[in-house]
Amino acid sequence: MERTIINPIFKDSISFIKTVDETGGAYAEHELTVMPGGRNPPHIHTSFTETFVSVQGLLGLRLKYRQVFLEPGEVYTVEQNELHNFFNPGKETIMFRVIHSPGHAGVEKMLRIMYGLAADGLTNKKGIPFDINIIALLSEMGDSRLPGINSILHPLFSRIASRARSRGLENELLAKYCR
Repeated sequence: MERTIINPIFKDSISFIKTVDETGGAYAEHELTVMPGGRNPPHIHTSFTETFVSVQGLLGLRLKYRQVFLEPGEVYTVEQNELHNFFNPGKETIMFRVIHSPGHAGVEKMLRIMYGLAADGLTNKKGIPFDINIIALLSEMGDSRLPGINSILHPLFSRIASRARSRGLENELLAKYCR
């Protein structure tokens, strides 16, 4: 599989530095480059922590009640169940590393599928898949839950993902984007 994937919508990239398989599940490490204004949506992970390490430029982290800005070399760990998202607050491309601990193979697969769908024109301008079945599958696969009032959608997404999985959609996505 490719070590670096590119999202053509946002023109950002993810390099898989250490995969879950390479660390025996202990952790996974990815390096991201994010264009000015780039961000991911607020979310929560229930099964792993995420440690952010700024490499180049100013990395912004939005947490439930505050924002944290990391200069190169600075580190911040987002705990399990902590609402967060990252963003590029500046006018230059930034680079940072994310370490998932313990490693989570689903995150790696979810990222590959998301970027592949974007490359194939199967997402909107915000990188969100058009198909609700895929959204539900990827949400579960990457252990990414919506915050606040949107959290009530989690049981519905679980049912949708289960049905999509039983129809073979997950295997189709894995076969196409994770080889």
